[in-house]
Amino acid sequence: MKAFIYRNLYVTIILLVTATISGYSQQITGLITDIEGNALIGANVVWEDSKIGTVTNELGEFSIEDIKDPDHHLIFSYVGFKSERLKAGMVKHWEIMLIEDNTIKGVEISTKSKATRFEDAAAKIEVIGTREIERAACCSLAGCFSTNSNVVAATTNVITDAKELQVLGLSGVYNQVLFDDLPLIQGLGYQYGTGSYPGTVIQSIYVSKGTNSVLQGAQSISGQINIIPHDAAETSKIYLNAFANSFGSSQYNANLATKKTKWNNLTTLHLTTPAAIRDKDGDGFRDIVQTNRMSFYNKFSFQDPENDKFKAEVAVRLWKEEREGGQNEFDANEHLGTTQFYGQHVDLFHVDLYSKLNYSITDDLSITLQNSNFKNVQDNHFGVKRYEADQLNSTTNLFADYFYGANDNNVKLGLTYINNRLDEEITETKDLSFINYGGVYDFGSYILPGVFVEHSLYYNKFTLITGLRADNYADIGLKFVPRFLLRYEVSESSDLRFSVGKGIRIPQVFAERINLLSSNRDVVFEESLRPEEAINAGVNYIHSFFLEDLDITLGGDFYYTMFQNQIFPDFDRDASVAYLTNFTGESVSKSLQLESKFSYKTNYDLKLSYNYLELYQIIEGDKFILPFVPSHKILVNNSYTTLDDDWQFDVTYHWFSKRRLPSTLNYPEQYRVGEYSEAYSTFQLQVTKRWPSFEIYGGIENILDFRQEFPILASDDPFGQYFDPAFSWGPTKGREFYLGLRYRVE
Repeated sequence: MKAFIYRNLYVTIILLVTATISGYSQQITGLITDIEGNALIGANVVWEDSKIGTVTNELGEFSIEDIKDPDHHLIFSYVGFKSERLKAGMVKHWEIMLIEDNTIKGVEISTKSKATRFEDAAAKIEVIGTREIERAACCSLAGCFSTNSNVVAATTNVITDAKELQVLGLSGVYNQVLFDDLPLIQGLGYQYGTGSYPGTVIQSIYVSKGTNSVLQGAQSISGQINIIPHDAAETSKIYLNAFANSFGSSQYNANLATKKTKWNNLTTLHLTTPAAIRDKDGDGFRDIVQTNRMSFYNKFSFQDPENDKFKAEVAVRLWKEEREGGQNEFDANEHLGTTQFYGQHVDLFHVDLYSKLNYSITDDLSITLQNSNFKNVQDNHFGVKRYEADQLNSTTNLFADYFYGANDNNVKLGLTYINNRLDEEITETKDLSFINYGGVYDFGSYILPGVFVEHSLYYNKFTLITGLRADNYADIGLKFVPRFLLRYEVSESSDLRFSVGKGIRIPQVFAERINLLSSNRDVVFEESLRPEEAINAGVNYIHSFFLEDLDITLGGDFYYTMFQNQIFPDFDRDASVAYLTNFTGESVSKSLQLESKFSYKTNYDLKLSYNYLELYQIIEGDKFILPFVPSHKILVNNSYTTLDDDWQFDVTYHWFSKRRLPSTLNYPEQYRVGEYSEAYSTFQLQVTKRWPSFEIYGGIENILDFRQEFPILASDDPFGQYFDPAFSWGPTKGREFYLGLRYRVE
């Protein structure tokens, strides 16, 4: 610490001496990059209403004479990017991110963070950048949202640590998750897929709430998350990452980018090793799931810079994983499927293959063909229940993209064809008299052809997107999905948005709701399940302004979701049964969020957010609050970076209010829990030290070591009918220390 203080004192003295020597010729310096941190060479920096200017060098750096007028403005501009006009004030060093003209409004003054931004679109879309992802131990996609207030990575089964990404407080099944713009995370890949994408492969994440484009189908109800992998043309040639935590688990990642004139290639490798066995609450069950995971991803991109009419991308991903949890003594090699010791074992293999082809017929008209395919095979055991499943999904999108008018209005017209085959078989290796849903299921299989049209209109301060899909469902016929999005630019720094639209999705019950298999409840289908349908409406407002060295963004949104048909397991009616039916009564989700972001000078960010959630159903005139949803949430995130970007300190605080739990009144007294969970809070800290090509990061998650004790119901009788590991509502692992290394070759 003394060395740190002395070094900064030394730098301060040098700056003071330099200022004294410079006199009236003091310079303002800075760096100009794009949103991903790539230097913009030859960008213009000019004093407004003057001929005093300069351009950035090959490192994106600039130096310009200070004209000593605190009210004067600097203009930053670069071809293809939005120009920015900023008040210089007393700031002598700027690090600016300019944004491509067709993707975003505004500029992040938070120069070191490169964290989040809002896209310049009719929908409210938050873009999470690389620096935001690196603010926590984001070893996988599920860990990328610990500093984000829009998405919650919720655990659905504490024994296998299955997770889902929730938006608007609704189950993650209502949120469409895309990878590289394609629907590759669904079905059998849904519960474990969020852990299969390493954070090191992710360049950015686009998060939208509520209604969005019809381009990727009708499945989105609560929102959409789009994970964009690194672009080989822009990322580091070599990127290595190693991570280990106090639970004994470690992860290793390697990215290799090959950059040529006409083609580029990105290859990534990932390995996760299992944690040690740990049982802090002494219930006989492991607190940490043991995971062996390997994945390989390769993306090839082609584009001739001298003839850019044709663009092509082809990618493949292989993912092999085993997860094991259960009683401390359980060994899958000896006890799998027996009643000697209870265990849950997941064994899966997954393959993705996708392509995107684009051909420009004219400057205004292009044709795009997108095709994605995945196959997921699983052989899983939940105690004495065996779940074997095989899914093959193929989705094809073909559409024309036409721009017209002075404002580049846009029309998309296309066809969609989805072929989904899902075969599931549930058997018992030992008979449990209270389990009666074993058998073969194929209700997750379907063929879904469709057509869609979407129009984007830009007029004055208005952006209007109208879309319509028509999809033909085998059992219910043609279904129309309309969507409407409107943005009004109140001022240069304020946006008001409104959206309303419909969503339809075909449920894949066991693949998506793994807690049905993990507990010992019987499952009863009271009728044939139809597609789920809902209407979502939302409004949001964002306002940004500057106060000397302070950049402030204030925002608020409200979303209302009304289901017309919902498949939500009824856990309250009977202690030992989960009932599944088409609920066509009143089922509502209300979500309110208030958020503010403060960036002070160039090296401190503060994010504050509050969420209110209310999810309920009206049954026979009574209002039933849905379980496991906190009514109130608070997030506080602090990020401080030294001016030289050598050190970064991130502290995040979460607070969750109590949440209703499924009724246990009919359970034996020793297995009853309260009607509500307790409220709780967590802190996490990360410190990062950077050198030009090397980084060390370390931190503590759940600093106060809060744990939900005994999260497994009836853990003393794992083969009895009241056993249920899906009653988790808070952290179950306790405090975690971690340390990681990053190495880059540009």
